[in-house]
Amino acid sequence: MRRIVRPALSGVVATLLISEPLLANVTGNDLQNFNATTNGLDFVTVHSSETLFPGIANFGLFANLAINTLPRYDDSIEKETELGKVRDSILAADFNFGLGLTKKLDIGLSLPFIINQEVNTQGARGEFSDTGITEVRANAKYRFTGNQDGGIAAVLSTNYNLVENNPYSGSGAGPTINFELVFDTTFDRTAFGFNLGFRKRNKGEAIQGFPIEPLGDQFIASLAVSQLITSLDTKLIAEIFTSTPVEDTATGSARSVSAIEGILGAKYDLRQDVALHFGMGSELTHGTSSPDLRLYTGINFVTGRRDHNKKIKLVRKPKPVPKKSSPAIPKPSTKVVAPPIPALPPELMSQDNYPPEPPGVGDEVFVLRDVNFAFDSANRVLPGAKGVLNALANHLRARGFEQVIIEGHTDSIGSESYNIDLGRRRAETIKSYLVDSEKLDGSRIRVLTYGEFRPIADNGNYQGRQLNRRVVFRIIFSKK
Repeated sequence: MRRIVRPALSGVVATLLISEPLLANVTGNDLQNFNATTNGLDFVTVHSSETLFPGIANFGLFANLAINTLPRYDDSIEKETELGKVRDSILAADFNFGLGLTKKLDIGLSLPFIINQEVNTQGARGEFSDTGITEVRANAKYRFTGNQDGGIAAVLSTNYNLVENNPYSGSGAGPTINFELVFDTTFDRTAFGFNLGFRKRNKGEAIQGFPIEPLGDQFIASLAVSQLITSLDTKLIAEIFTSTPVEDTATGSARSVSAIEGILGAKYDLRQDVALHFGMGSELTHGTSSPDLRLYTGINFVTGRRDHNKKIKLVRKPKPVPKKSSPAIPKPSTKVVAPPIPALPPELMSQDNYPPEPPGVGDEVFVLRDVNFAFDSANRVLPGAKGVLNALANHLRARGFEQVIIEGHTDSIGSESYNIDLGRRRAETIKSYLVDSEKLDGSRIRVLTYGEFRPIADNGNYQGRQLNRRVVFRIIFSKK
């Protein structure tokens, strides 16, 4: 952590911007509407309630090109400009870092910077005096409740402006504090997210020469929906974000202090640990920092591995309690119907890969998760799994098992047929290890595969895919 934070802060100090009259950060990246999340989960700028697993780190780099976003202090410039003409453009980027600390808490750091700007009009206007880092943003998210399908969380973040002569912040301004409540839920493969919050702006004194007042406190809100298309390893994402002042503020331009912007984009999983973002957006009202057109692209790289096997337990079915029978009133026999099994595509259904047993079969159920295999690997049983398999083998020998069913499960990256085969190969690798190294009777071990067809978590993000890459052991003991 120190290796990352210290160089970043040194870079901030080294790249403080030098301001000139009427050439300042009038949009202010603390007001920039497009701010990608630091943990890289689920949406683009809208938070989900999910936090990064402990020890999981996300590195993100997002760039966005905003067309016609700078304010003009002469209304005639706005009115006389031809529709569709580029008056100004700003190419900005954000470097993001997120880290999971506990099961319910992650933190993040973002460094926004201006790469380039073009201004094609004359007259009273505002613009950046130089390129470079404009502020430091830090955040923490705590999840109160939830599971893989959604939950409730809170996000506390702060923005520290590094640009002098910023009329929207004012002279001597303090940091901006943001508090947001986060709600999200999932129906099948469609996820919804909603953020509602308050922005406390510690504004300074008005800067002489600018016909605007420093902005005060604001209400902020955002809404997102995403649709996972597993066959394309892609999430389609739509978002709307808005801010409105608690009290009216004079802006000196045709732009409203309130802003509403929408984006449409896609998140493509290039690899299990690399996701690419791209999309476009536009203002829905002519507000502060809202562009006529916004184009964005980004990349998230996730690293770290949650050891699911440190606290793994065998789940044993409770023994039924015998009931006293009543000889006077015989009860009719009832037929037990096994719960249905989700059907695989016809071309993938065969005796080898379509399990006839219901999902709850087995006296004990044992799960090995992502630690077993590297991504796209069926032959590499990692050292962390060997110790668990040794303990499982000892348990089976001590209890005297009748049969073990090994199910192979994968994430959704890759074709359906490929993942069916990958799940089978992974289960076969485990069987081979138990037979060759632990000397268990191979005739009592059966291998099945579900591939990607029984996910237990969201295949649209890194750690959800970690949970889905698993091997399930269903153990049937000898009845004596």
